[in-house]
Amino acid sequence: MTERRVARERRALLPLLAGAFLIVPGALRAAGPTEAEVASAASRITAASAFTTVEVLAAPGMAGRLSGTEGYGKAVAHVVAELRKAGLRPPADLPDYRQAFTHGLAGVEAASLTLLPAEGEKDGTPYEAEVLKDFSPMVNGGSGEVTAEVVFVGYGFDAAAGGRDDYAGVDVKGKVVLVLRGEPEEGDWKEHRSTAARTKAAARKGAAGLFLIDSPVTSTSVTISRDLPEAMVSEAFADRLLAGRKLTVAELRKVLSKGGIASFATGSRVRFAVKTRPWREVTTHNVVALLPGSDPSVKGEYVVVGAHLDHIGNWPRVNPGADDNASGAASLLEVARAAATLKARPRRTTAFVFFAAEELGLLGAEHFASHPPKGFEKCVAVLNMDMLGAGNGLYVAGGENFPEIRAAMEGARDRLAPGFALRSGKIRGEGRADHAPFFEKGIHAVSLFAMGGDHHGYHTPEDTVYFVTPKTMESGARTVFGAAIALADAKP
Repeated sequence: MTERRVARERRALLPLLAGAFLIVPGALRAAGPTEAEVASAASRITAASAFTTVEVLAAPGMAGRLSGTEGYGKAVAHVVAELRKAGLRPPADLPDYRQAFTHGLAGVEAASLTLLPAEGEKDGTPYEAEVLKDFSPMVNGGSGEVTAEVVFVGYGFDAAAGGRDDYAGVDVKGKVVLVLRGEPEEGDWKEHRSTAARTKAAARKGAAGLFLIDSPVTSTSVTISRDLPEAMVSEAFADRLLAGRKLTVAELRKVLSKGGIASFATGSRVRFAVKTRPWREVTTHNVVALLPGSDPSVKGEYVVVGAHLDHIGNWPRVNPGADDNASGAASLLEVARAAATLKARPRRTTAFVFFAAEELGLLGAEHFASHPPKGFEKCVAVLNMDMLGAGNGLYVAGGENFPEIRAAMEGARDRLAPGFALRSGKIRGEGRADHAPFFEKGIHAVSLFAMGGDHHGYHTPEDTVYFVTPKTMESGARTVFGAAIALADAKP
């Protein structure tokens, strides 16, 4: 064959070869990480390293990491330094890893609650409710003092247009409303089931105070009415309020869950007072780091591995938040560090996001879900870690909704943490973890909670490092790491 002919045939082939690469852009990417490479990276996740981070985040100097406070700022600075040290890059439009947003903040200075004797009862003795046993005021709730009758208003839904009005037939003006956490088994109540939505409804109806029946632990609320004092009350204390009607919370819950209405004046009177710090707008930050994807054909697609970094602050004294959620944040940092050691990258970008203001109503997750960094076009999965501090396995809230995430979790557990338990459930109803803002936008999102152990001291000063089991974080983080890499590297 002459040299001239060879040159002609080469020139003829070049457009065909170029066309082939244009048709299959993914062929240009290097192979993703092998199982051996993932296993090697996962082995860097250790119980000792995770526990060291929990000790840092739960230290007294962090003052309970309430979003928008100096203590939370210290936690952010620590995480940013560790991500930078690991070699993970920030998003292009967040060069310091911090995604800023604002929210309101107050804080409790003092609170008291007294169950008064019934009217006409001459020899009755007032019952002084105990903080963290009978009640706990909302850290970010309203301020005020009220002496009034308590009126039970079911779930507290003002949703007549949707077929449910828990305020129908009762007068709550100037009264304290008693509301049960939860929602009916049937129906879509996502616009009404949050604490903020119940607070707004109570304020619209003219209530002077609100009790939410739940665990009487330190909790938060982003309330609209600054002069509406709020508290969580225990089921036992609520039963005291209902005793004059010879009813219990358990009996009412059965009726309400089936769609029934139960709203009535209880006949019980209380004196309830909350004094808060001045309301102010503060700036806080999510923290975001990236492992960039390797496949141009799925540019803009990403997997989120998240955990909330904040806790509930220092009332009535410092709440360390070791389990909730220093354990999840520490596990996330372990996952991020392991990912940074991978030489071969998965197809899609993996975003490691430390959410702010979860305790104030999932505000950080909502901000990220609504305002992802530049170039983040399609979130394909969210793995959110919350309270990984005690147990022998993980509960995957949403695993039944999203089989591909459940399968990725199970495969990763089998390879990287054999013997660690996994159980999946279905997401329905009020979302009280950082998967919820993504889930409600149609994104496949789950939250992961350690199970089989004692989550001691939830939302109290007793949530300390002494009750954290480091091996739970190690096995949980290894499982989440393997699942995240598998989801990020899945074929388009």
